[in-house]
Amino acid sequence: MLLIFKLFIDICLLRANAENIPSSRYLLMITLTAYFSLSLGIALHDNSTTLALSTVLVGLLMMIGFAQAGLWIRNFLNRSTQTITALAGTGVIFDLMSWPLIILAAKYSVDEMMFPRYLLFILLFWNITVIGHILRNALSIPFWAGIGISLLYVFTYLRVIRLLFIAGS
Repeated sequence: MLLIFKLFIDICLLRANAENIPSSRYLLMITLTAYFSLSLGIALHDNSTTLALSTVLVGLLMMIGFAQAGLWIRNFLNRSTQTITALAGTGVIFDLMSWPLIILAAKYSVDEMMFPRYLLFILLFWNITVIGHILRNALSIPFWAGIGISLLYVFTYLRVIRLLFIAGS
């Protein structure tokens, strides 16, 4: 399992691709469970259980849906397991990096401590780059197109989550 974790880190550093991940439904389920659990833990930090659960479920379904849609359009559905495993596994890495920063940022007002917020902003752009890298290889498209799809995914996700927060208020 440590080798798989290292592989996800290598994908985050753009040194490996989703195709390097074993195509295993068991690994996919473990990775999705870890991603779901960590994301839920972060979302529960300052949200109600219902809002946190709905936010994480929507995010998970959107991640799987975007990947499946792109793979279906490009006729690469045979890459689904590895692609979704890579997206969820790198999501776990980013959740682990962002969780302490989110807790630290929540303890202080915006004026008191901006450093954790700046780091979260950098993590967001790094995450967009990693998603673009994964999609570039999975869809056999240029890197700029992978980044474009990644930006579209993140923008759509943030809009949907914002609507959930508005509906939950």
